[in-house]
Amino acid sequence: MSNLDFRMKPIAALAGLFALIALPVAAQNFEEGRHYQRIGTPAATPDDRVQVIEAFAYPCPACRAFHPIIARWESNVPEHVEFSRLPIALQRGWDLFARAYYTAKVLGLGEDAHEAVFKVLHDERRAIRNFEDIAAIYADFGVETSTFINTSQSFAVESHMGRNRTDVARFGIRQTPTMVVQGKWLLSPGNFESYQQMLDAVDYLVAREAEALGLNGSAAEARQGDSEPEPETAGTASE
Repeated sequence: MSNLDFRMKPIAALAGLFALIALPVAAQNFEEGRHYQRIGTPAATPDDRVQVIEAFAYPCPACRAFHPIIARWESNVPEHVEFSRLPIALQRGWDLFARAYYTAKVLGLGEDAHEAVFKVLHDERRAIRNFEDIAAIYADFGVETSTFINTSQSFAVESHMGRNRTDVARFGIRQTPTMVVQGKWLLSPGNFESYQQMLDAVDYLVAREAEALGLNGSAAEARQGDSEPEPETAGTASE
């Protein structure tokens, strides 16, 4: 072996290492059955965008930890991605929080109100005894408690609750947070080393579904290199 050959081997190894670091999300080894599961009866989805759903629950500590991460992810999604949230009632009494989420949505309350519920429950540790206590959280956003309660019983909110029950049953969600891509792929944090890796897998599936639909762009374009701490224990139906 020549001296040149000997010197070039470390250089070649470094080049290979940098190539691995630069791999796009789509090239990572995400596998069906290991990182994401196929939903038995996929939901109908439009053919001009890719739908991504975050299944969450306000009382779930893991969802509180995940919230700033998914919020940053949401701010960078491409135009062909439609992001929405699905509040889950895994435990007795959690349906009140799902109803509160949809009531806030009908009233046009945005991200600040959504985050406020997490803060009250997990940061301030304020006691929530009934729906009136939940409704009082939204007073800071100019909504009287009576207005919030009355809206919670409206046809619009009842319609959201009905669709919610259908989607939860269809997707077979048993823990939170959970991600659903295009109505047919289910991703849970227990299958990943970090929340960010789970979102990388979401990006991978979004890119794959977008390609199948003939859409341009990639959900991962603005998020290369992000890293986040390990997931906390997710909320489950058995907690």
